[in-house]
Amino acid sequence: MTNPLAWIFRVLAGHVSGMRGRSSACGAYGVLDRARGMSATAMLRNSSGVLAEAMLDQPKLVLLFMMALAATTHAQLPVPQLKSIFPVGAKLGTTTDIELGGSNLDETTRLYFSDPGISAQSLPEEKSNIKRFRVVVDGGVRVGDYDVRSIGKLGISNPRTFVVSDSDQTTEREPNNQNTDATRVALNVTVNGRISPAEDVDWFVFPAKQGQRVLIECRAWRIDSRLDGFMWLYNSQNKQLAVSQDEDIRNEKRDPMIDFDVPADGDYFLKLTDFTYNGSDEYFYRLSITTLPYIDFILPSAAKPGSDSAISLFGRNLSGEKTGLVVNGRPLEKLVQQITVPENPDVLTSLRVHDLIRPPASRLDGTEIRVKSDTGGSNDKLLLFSRSLEVAEQEPNDQTNQAQRLSIPCSVTGQFSPAKDLDYYVFNAKKDEKISIEVLAERIGSPADPDMEILKADGQVIANPQDDGDNIGQIRFTSNSRDLIHRFTAPADGDYTLRLEHLFRQAQGGPQYVYRLELRRDPTPDFRLICQPADEIKIDSHVVYQGGRQRLDILVWRLYGHDEPISVEAFNLPVGVTAEPIVIGRGVKWGTLVVTAKADATIGESELQIVGTSEVRKEKLIRKARGGVIVWDTVNTPAISRMTRSIMLAVREGAPFALTAFPAQLTVQKGDAITLTVSVKRREDMSNAIQLNGAGYQLPPGMEIPLTNVGADQTEATLVLKTDKIPVGTFSFLINGDGQVPSTKDKNIRCVYPSNTVTVTIEPKNAK
Repeated sequence: MTNPLAWIFRVLAGHVSGMRGRSSACGAYGVLDRARGMSATAMLRNSSGVLAEAMLDQPKLVLLFMMALAATTHAQLPVPQLKSIFPVGAKLGTTTDIELGGSNLDETTRLYFSDPGISAQSLPEEKSNIKRFRVVVDGGVRVGDYDVRSIGKLGISNPRTFVVSDSDQTTEREPNNQNTDATRVALNVTVNGRISPAEDVDWFVFPAKQGQRVLIECRAWRIDSRLDGFMWLYNSQNKQLAVSQDEDIRNEKRDPMIDFDVPADGDYFLKLTDFTYNGSDEYFYRLSITTLPYIDFILPSAAKPGSDSAISLFGRNLSGEKTGLVVNGRPLEKLVQQITVPENPDVLTSLRVHDLIRPPASRLDGTEIRVKSDTGGSNDKLLLFSRSLEVAEQEPNDQTNQAQRLSIPCSVTGQFSPAKDLDYYVFNAKKDEKISIEVLAERIGSPADPDMEILKADGQVIANPQDDGDNIGQIRFTSNSRDLIHRFTAPADGDYTLRLEHLFRQAQGGPQYVYRLELRRDPTPDFRLICQPADEIKIDSHVVYQGGRQRLDILVWRLYGHDEPISVEAFNLPVGVTAEPIVIGRGVKWGTLVVTAKADATIGESELQIVGTSEVRKEKLIRKARGGVIVWDTVNTPAISRMTRSIMLAVREGAPFALTAFPAQLTVQKGDAITLTVSVKRREDMSNAIQLNGAGYQLPPGMEIPLTNVGADQTEATLVLKTDKIPVGTFSFLINGDGQVPSTKDKNIRCVYPSNTVTVTIEPKNAK
């Protein structure tokens, strides 16, 4: 009989297909979020009301679905979509057989890993037609998360996470749906498992000795899985000892973790399932039951390049000194490590980590820190690169008369601890002096939600900055955060006080509520670039077809008031593929590189280098783009997205059609029309009309492309574009062609492909 609670959860979850609305006030997962605090009995008792609310939302969801689909889907020929690999990791220095899951994986022949020390060889397909590979991990590969992509007839896929660890591995054995059938696991061994099918429950049993501190961690959400893990721990008498659903959802730690002191020698049982009782091959996980070290947070949160820094690590099983600090009732230890950050410009403007990086943190620069032990290593923690003096918070600073005085520039790593904590800082500024004030929390993996007031010497509040709303990627790469970014201009000479607190300080606080306060005097404007595939709501990858073109969408982080034009170029392109440089105009936060493949371009794949250049205060800034990707398809809610470890492009046969817009370079005065001719070259079997249009990332601000049809019997069209609303400056844009393409699988496939890049300079009217 179907579990009624599971049925309720699956009905609700079905509206949003795996998305978990962190702050959604409507939709099925908004209902789920509000229901999380209920017991199973209470949930069943309230099921009719919960379901009614979800069903009332259904028409709205359907309407939004249709609107979003029309507005944001980037149609194209099918590309490989890699949705799962199993097992999802391996021990360094070993060989492991894996299988792939996804769609459009036709004739997959190779795998591409983001580290050359990991390789794979194709294995014969079994009767199920599952793609299988034998993966070899070199002993010199660094422990951490890597990207793996499939390569086949249709191109190169999106990445999925492949974990390299220094612990032994095993695989979950079915059936293990009852504690009597529990899979036996030794301590310090990682289990690769799947919750499949729906309502599946996995039981494990492990031995432990009295006095051991055992950490049980399920990694799923952080490694591209759909699983929302839920764990229960029992002793051999079936007494429940602990339960965990999210370690800390505010801290992006949406995977469960249990930390317990073993009360007696014996066997202990662990039950694992999906919180919404869903399941499939896409609900994979890595379960670790260990006595290994674990880092909760570090102080300070950054190290200065070119110098040795003492970093204090706080966590569990660190073999360090006792601290008296606790997180969720569990004591922390402290261990100090000496860190040296090289003074290398390329390194200092990079984010080199082997762990999950979500969009809000994609603008940061840093590396990682971890602890090694005789039996294995800890988790990684992000360590930022500091550009100023690192200062420790000095308590007591809970009142204005205790405010800690700071000299600018500096950075302070502080903590909202305990609950109700207030932190005051004071600095001096001259009239009209511009000070950059930034408070980081969410972006450095802290649960803190900082709130800040700026006070004059007489106590008058003159500013109350709000959460950072800079969302450069919109739904596809949602980058806004709870953190604070403020450009302060001093109204007069004198002292100014910062009042910092956690927004929910009356009930929350603790040593893990870490924040980083950065004060910089008129810092040099800067920028970072993110490169993503064209589709804004679906899993996608970069594939260009011989004789055709493809988009590489560029998102721009403009930092510290950066407003200058940015030139963007692509390097290491496949043979026969070119990409005209583009200019992302003044203040614009997106652009599109167009790659063009000759008719005889070499079939293959290449790891691209995308480089942006901008002149700021007579200094030439050069920044390499970072990759971004949608993890799971979405519709009307922000996509689950993350950074990638490489930017890949594949070349395949036969573009359905190609657009060429000319002239490709032109200068006009503001108010004068832009006249473009767009020619269409079709494949022999492609005889349908093509609609020309443009929107979103492809256009400068204020530009509109009139919908124009190129009939089935036509080969070109003329576009006349107004410039009245386009600001003065240089901008690059493109024209989209939208047409129905014949396919062997379907009668027709709707495809949208770009023209070449057009760069226009808008001059002031009557400029000489």
